[in-house]
Amino acid sequence: MKLRFCVLFLVLIPFLNCGIPNAQGEFVQSEIRNPKSKISRDDAVKLFTDANEKYLQAMKLVASNNIPKANQMLQETAELYETALAGGFRNGQIYYNLGNTYYRRGELGKAIANYRRAERLMPGNADLNANLRLVKGATADKELSAEIPVVVRWVFFWLFFLNLNELSFVAISLYVVVMAVLFFSSIRKYACMKKVFIGFASALFVVLVSLGMKIYHEQGVSQGVIIVAKCEVRYGPGEEYEPKFEIHNGAECVIEDEKNDWYRVYVKVGVRQGTGTDTSVGEKTGKDVRRGWLQKKYVDMI
Repeated sequence: MKLRFCVLFLVLIPFLNCGIPNAQGEFVQSEIRNPKSKISRDDAVKLFTDANEKYLQAMKLVASNNIPKANQMLQETAELYETALAGGFRNGQIYYNLGNTYYRRGELGKAIANYRRAERLMPGNADLNANLRLVKGATADKELSAEIPVVVRWVFFWLFFLNLNELSFVAISLYVVVMAVLFFSSIRKYACMKKVFIGFASALFVVLVSLGMKIYHEQGVSQGVIIVAKCEVRYGPGEEYEPKFEIHNGAECVIEDEKNDWYRVYVKVGVRQGTGTDTSVGEKTGKDVRRGWLQKKYVDMI
């Protein structure tokens, strides 16, 4: 009797968590709302709608070759999207549209940064992936090949096509199923129950490991994008140190350390040591060559 009570208690644990309804809502909307949001959801929707209208107007101006007016309209569009995000709403579609806006303005670094943020909320989105490839293809520094094979993406689809909230929802659902199977197996001794339990428990283990990997990748590793035309990566955190190499707008990097106004970064592009040298996609250089220090103001953290 005590065993059954304990199993029933474990089954009910997830439903006692008040955060689950929100997680389910985020799964549907791909949205994370800060509880301390400065604006209401209706206000955020209005900002999003107004920004979309301005973007369409800007595209009409581009078609009519009125570039100065189009750039001004795109700037206003970006400000509306940024206001919604600053108000406490993280939405994949807002980040995606903001990335499109910055791309149209020629700000490749900011475009990539916002595409990456959208990618975390809308993984596997075909339009987003296509635009990201397009923008990265226009950058001066070419990223070293790190393409994940399509077969791997399909085999481990839950890791590449589900965002953090969706993967969490799957993990909670599997946990409930495992506990339910455990509970009913304690009541009815069916021969197949053990195999069913092992199957769902194995799936839960795989999802939990995947969830840990995703959390580490998105929250445990600080990543950024260069948002200026070009900047020098130096040997140390200060302008008194010699330049090591040069990178350009849109280059992505991993933030490994920081000191005062400087980041120690590992860049994801092929470089040659020395200032002003060209990048090379196929160049075989050690990881230490692609490490150095640059000023924080040059980087937009993802």
